[in-house]
Amino acid sequence: MRRGARTSVGGAATFGAVVAVGAWLRTRPAPADEPVVEPADLSGAAIPLDRPRASLGATPDAHLVARPDEPPWVRALAGWTPPAPRTRLGRVLAYVWAAPATFGGLVVGLLTLRRPRVRDGVLLFADAGGLPGALLARRRFAATTLGHVVIARADPSPVLMAHELAHTRQAERLGPLMGPLYWYLLARYGYPRHPMERAARIAGRRARGA
Repeated sequence: MRRGARTSVGGAATFGAVVAVGAWLRTRPAPADEPVVEPADLSGAAIPLDRPRASLGATPDAHLVARPDEPPWVRALAGWTPPAPRTRLGRVLAYVWAAPATFGGLVVGLLTLRRPRVRDGVLLFADAGGLPGALLARRRFAATTLGHVVIARADPSPVLMAHELAHTRQAERLGPLMGPLYWYLLARYGYPRHPMERAARIAGRRARGA
């Protein structure tokens, strides 16, 4: 492939990544700045369907409880909060496997016009400016995560960071499948009931209770 063609393909890929993230932020509903607490067990297990709804109490998140129309794998995913890799080899493999999402995150992060720093094993772009910062502010999102890149409007609190790191752990396990699966579930269930987001809220709740 000629040099000009390679440049064109690379530019198209970069532009596509930016447009995809921008569209994603535009379509997600605007939640509060901190993750909504998931009314699930702290163990991370999905709430059994036969558990009486009244026993959950009158919480603002009652609509997030698993329902019969959700297949078992969706309910399992909603309680899936994988831990960080424990070995050096595991960490290396996780970074490599999540590299496609991380690349997109780096492209978007550079558009924040901020210098990143390493926090909890990820690259953090705090006080995001530029187009990503404007989109986050417009949708009233505190942060977004792509692979091992976290882009935040301010320095994330421990609760918010735990929420975002849950998405990083998901990307470490799913690799290139993370994007397609996330988009499919977003179209199928919407943001509030998205199983990956529900799992991340469990991680945030754990951090809040620590």
